Amino acid sequence: MVRFLAQALLICVVFIAALRAGGKPERHVASIYFAMLLASTADALLGGGETAADYAGLHVFRFTLDCCALAGIVFVALRYERWWTLWVGSVQLIAVMAHVLRAIAVPMPALVYVIMERWPVWMAVLITAAGTFLHHRRQQAVVSDI
Repeated sequence: MVRFLAQALLICVVFIAALRAGGKPERHVASIYFAMLLASTADALLGGGETAADYAGLHVFRFTLDCCALAGIVFVALRYERWWTLWVGSVQLIAVMAHVLRAIAVPMPALVYVIMERWPVWMAVLITAAGTFLHHRRQQAVVSDI
């Protein structure tokens, strides 16, 4: 529960920072992860919350969310010229591949599935924060040069 709250807080902070100081790609990617947080929270509140037993098989709801996020991130990466969107897409692809490996019954312990599915979100949000910071710093440098 503590990890979820820490992740939720981090996503909210990055979302707000991207809205205030980011460009369109930063706002779009932060919005994707904020929407995933809202959808996951709604799923948990409506009784679809996951347990350790859920990770013995494919977690379909999370798979669907991760695929939608990957599609959105690829769209942003193709539309805007930001290096960090490629990195976010790469780590999101790891999350999707965790689900694919579970779906085709590749033998892996539940803990490995959890790590492959959850760790990329942390990385993607941190990379988005870095992209937002760098965009803000770049914009400040342009303003100060004028």
